[in-house]
Amino acid sequence: MTRRVLAVADSDSYVKWAAATLDRLDDVTASLVVLDSPVRPSPAQVRAAVAGTRLAAAAPRLLRLRALVRTLRAAPPDVLLVATTGPAAELVLRALPGLPARPVVVTGLPGMSLPATALALRYRATADLFVVHSHREARAFDELARQLGTRSRLVVDRLPFLAGTVGALPEPDTTALHRVVFAPQAKFPETLDDRVRLLRGLAALAEARPDLDVVVKLRGLVGEPQTHHEAFPFDALTARHADEPGVARLRVATGPLEEFLVPGTALVTVSSTALLEALALGLRALVLDDFGIGEHNLTAAYADSGLVGSLADLAAARVHHADPAWLRENYLQDTPDELPGALDELLAAPLAPLAAPPRVGSVPSHLRRRLRLAAPAASRRVMALMPSVRATRRLAP
Repeated sequence: MTRRVLAVADSDSYVKWAAATLDRLDDVTASLVVLDSPVRPSPAQVRAAVAGTRLAAAAPRLLRLRALVRTLRAAPPDVLLVATTGPAAELVLRALPGLPARPVVVTGLPGMSLPATALALRYRATADLFVVHSHREARAFDELARQLGTRSRLVVDRLPFLAGTVGALPEPDTTALHRVVFAPQAKFPETLDDRVRLLRGLAALAEARPDLDVVVKLRGLVGEPQTHHEAFPFDALTARHADEPGVARLRVATGPLEEFLVPGTALVTVSSTALLEALALGLRALVLDDFGIGEHNLTAAYADSGLVGSLADLAAARVHHADPAWLRENYLQDTPDELPGALDELLAAPLAPLAAPPRVGSVPSHLRRRLRLAAPAASRRVMALMPSVRATRRLAP
């Protein structure tokens, strides 16, 4: 029996995860809508996020929260994938009780999710299934869920946009190095000085190795919304420092990441899920430790990966393959995905009525979250204006 699965996503990274997750489900009629919110991706970002999936043929519909609720009431799906940021997930889940037919509700996070956080679980507390992406994540979230008393069942699913065969480790790429791709993370490093230092490390590599294509691969350009705000975007920094040695040799690019991850490529990052996409292809990589390795910048999982190195290693193009034992425990596990079986089990069983999740935070904070979805355009204008003003002041000579 073909089941109807609807995914709702609200930012570029969640759209990518939702589209790839739907693409991996068999015997379903899949559709995706984008929730209008302050972090709504641009059309170009949406196209990049759904590229290569069954959803690439047509642009997803854009819906306000009220329109989404009307859609769910008119035609409830068998499965609802709530692939949104936490505040939006809370509001979507609170709108589900009272639907004429109860869907199986799935939620999760779109990338590396360590350290496990209470808010990630509390915002999504009443979902039936919570998808995590490694055995290490499952242990961390299970321990936290027990402490919080949340009810979602954890399932381990390989990140769906990772290439290769589920349950098998990739063959290491031994092609001669000809490209180095830097994948920024919006939140780390945090300071302007550290970001400029990182840019200069990339420039030193480009200057020393003119045979390499050194790419700064962005999820979006200045002004385009992303899941996390970026105070000092690398396209702006590259333009500002263009007269420094090697900076002009850097290639700033956007678009689907997989187009850049060809044999002979190494990926460099501080803390980006893009690294996992490279590792799934057997490519070499480097996790920079100049800004620390730990939970403060979401890099604790990489400590024993065999990938950690410095800006000096970057300048010398010293990149590595990941330790196979680390891969099995972290995101490239050699076990089957658990989501399909869990869905079959829940779809075949009578389910308790959906309950609204407990409100997270104070009443005023909850009302602010509702206002952000009720008036997303106004919220986007405020979000775009204030950080830009602060960043301009910081960048001013």
